[in-house]
Amino acid sequence: MYERTEPAQHPLKHARKSLGLSQVAYARLIARELKEELGFEPQVRNHHQVLRWESGTVPQRGVQRAISRIHGISDGELERHGWPNVLYLAIGDRALLNEPWTPLGAINALNSTARRARAPRSFAEVSGPVLRGQVHAALAALRHPQPISARDQGPLVDLDTLPHIETRIEALELQEVSSPSTPLALYYGAVTEHQLVTCHLTRSGYDNKTAAWLLSLASRTAAVCGWLSICLGEYAAATSHYLAALRAAAATGSRKQAVSCMAELAFLQTEAGDPQDALFLVRAARAAGSRLSPRRRAVLYAREADALARLNDLDALRALELAERTLALAAPYELEVSLLNIDADWLAERTGRARLHLGQHREALRHFATILDTGSVSDLNTIHSPRATGRLLHPVDAQLAIGEIDAAAQTAHRAIAIAGTLPSALAHQYQKRFAIHRSQSPVNDLLSLLKEHQALHETTPH
Repeated sequence: MYERTEPAQHPLKHARKSLGLSQVAYARLIARELKEELGFEPQVRNHHQVLRWESGTVPQRGVQRAISRIHGISDGELERHGWPNVLYLAIGDRALLNEPWTPLGAINALNSTARRARAPRSFAEVSGPVLRGQVHAALAALRHPQPISARDQGPLVDLDTLPHIETRIEALELQEVSSPSTPLALYYGAVTEHQLVTCHLTRSGYDNKTAAWLLSLASRTAAVCGWLSICLGEYAAATSHYLAALRAAAATGSRKQAVSCMAELAFLQTEAGDPQDALFLVRAARAAGSRLSPRRRAVLYAREADALARLNDLDALRALELAERTLALAAPYELEVSLLNIDADWLAERTGRARLHLGQHREALRHFATILDTGSVSDLNTIHSPRATGRLLHPVDAQLAIGEIDAAAQTAHRAIAIAGTLPSALAHQYQKRFAIHRSQSPVNDLLSLLKEHQALHETTPH
């Protein structure tokens, strides 16, 4: 039940789709490329081989070279980047993952993700050695910041517009606590602001001080796009947005923003089924920020607990104890917008998640009591966080694990009521959980409703 939340696409699948080819056609193309090199036609026509490679099986070196050449990538690039990292050169994540860790590299990476942001499913999964390499580079950039250059091309940025942009960004950041708007509406609003800021960075003229201001704003808009992608269940897109935000934070020397990005990336890696990478990110975040606020330290302890629980490590409970002690030290009023909802209820839910992954399902439900409370969820006067719909997946897991099928279906209906229209990726997650129970009437009705929500997103223009 606790496998990868949403299997993100392997970069090979993205590379193949960028050519508009089916797996059969792609296999034939690889076979032709190999024939030119070997002088005979190898047996690569079977689409099952492509399916295995797209599922993570590493192809032979000759096949790697053939695939690289198909996408215009040299053997030298293959040697330098390795498999499957080299595939990022064939898809839109090239700038994000291969630009130097300089202010200009950050601008190019931000521009790359901003241009693709309106199609969140166009992003490939970034994890493992590729992700770790990005984080190591971020830590190095924070230790050795480079000067941010002015730009003397294009019309000068009107400095009177930047405070207005900053005000709108802060309004978007505040939506994480609670919002009457749907996550999808908020996401496209955030993308508009992100594209506006990156447009200034790439097309306008500005001095050094304004460049730093714009980079700081771009880091914030990228992070907002990241957490709203989480709300939509689009975790690959969220990871790319947070990596772009991390680049901008490193370029401006903002350790606080860098730590925030790493904390969210840790959450994403745990949800994707990579808890070891999540623990690495927690350690990196602590290395990046030595003077963290109690709430930020509590977040990192909670991320650590979640990852340890996925590894069935009871040290997760110790991490939760440290989170509780640290949170008790926090001031009653929080100045950092992203930490406004870090309170006792938030920690109870995180404790429930850890207990769930440790197999303590009834204990987990006890900690989920606040978000499962019918009154607080169904009250029309209650405005929920855009993340509420995704957060209810974990109580559903606990209820299904102990056989409370009807209660789980009711929780799923509650999630739909909160969302209005359930994002397609989240609808898929609920469908996966209930598929084996479709013979039961309440579940069958729920699955039909979830299918309608997916169809609505597929037919509604954005």
